[in-house]
Amino acid sequence: MQTVPTIKSRPVYSPVEIDQAVQQHLFIAEEGAFPTLSDLYQDCEGEKSCWIVGQESADKLPKGCHFIDAQSFEEAFGELFAKLPISSNLYIAGIREAFVWDIHKLAIQAGLAPEQIKKLQPLSNERRLFCTHCYTLTEGVTYTPFECPGCKRLLLVRDHFSRLHSAYVGVQINAEDPNDIPPKEELS
Repeated sequence: MQTVPTIKSRPVYSPVEIDQAVQQHLFIAEEGAFPTLSDLYQDCEGEKSCWIVGQESADKLPKGCHFIDAQSFEEAFGELFAKLPISSNLYIAGIREAFVWDIHKLAIQAGLAPEQIKKLQPLSNERRLFCTHCYTLTEGVTYTPFECPGCKRLLLVRDHFSRLHSAYVGVQINAEDPNDIPPKEELS
């Protein structure tokens, strides 16, 4: 169960259902996250396709699923999204929240409306962190405070989410006293 965020910018993921009235359904999952889409994909009766971002594996995937390399998905999905009919829905599942929002951003840039994009709750608590001091983006942050690899400041990982960067904001936690180092806490 997802906790209700106290900061309004933190994403909230509503339950996702298939709208059978939609003409085309496009499912995109980060490698390892397809099981969260599997039931939706099976329940979908309309025209559908599925893309897994990552390395092709021996895992048995349903008919209509394709693999795409993580280094080339942006261009390929940009073109794919631009060709979708107006009556389309996009369903996104990811291990990482940054992946979900990167795909969301590509879809919006290609002209999809926000209500056409269905995002499932990410499977991990890993965050992309944006340092407000040196603008470094760091992947895979799971605790706070976190030392920025760019400026070496000790950052408080806030719940403020930047959709522009698909990242959470980090601010220096001990600006007044650099020797004041709070204990690490796991992010949720």
